[in-house]
Amino acid sequence: MKSYKSIISVLTVIAFCILTSCQSREEKVINKLNNLSEQIEEDGKDFDEKDWENAIKKFEKIHEDMQDCKFTYEQLQEVGRTEGRLYAIIAKESAKVLGQGVSDAIQQFGSFAKGFKEGAEENFDEDAIEDALDKISNAFKSVEDEWDE
Repeated sequence: MKSYKSIISVLTVIAFCILTSCQSREEKVINKLNNLSEQIEEDGKDFDEKDWENAIKKFEKIHEDMQDCKFTYEQLQEVGRTEGRLYAIIAKESAKVLGQGVSDAIQQFGSFAKGFKEGAEENFDEDAIEDALDKISNAFKSVEDEWDE
């Protein structure tokens, strides 16, 4: 009886291996794309720069693998949906990073402008400020003149 169970177990493993190896190249590529999309959807908010670099490399590799595929219409639709979802996730995470970067830059610029104003009030006289404003105005005028030509 033991050998009968052993034979069934071995046959089950062999059948599983055969079924997974029969998966077409196109299905393997689609599965890789789906897995990457799920990974980014679940963990993307916690990615650091290195994680994003790795994800982009995986995505590029998947696209390289797609070059050898002959997708059916249904497979192309699935690839399109998955890539659309993936791009949306990446855009969302990029917007968060960009928003924080812009916010930080505006705060930094506000502090810079305040410090510049304080320093200018302490170190410039009115004639020096007017002279600087005239030079800036003339520089902008010369740029405008070049554009008009």
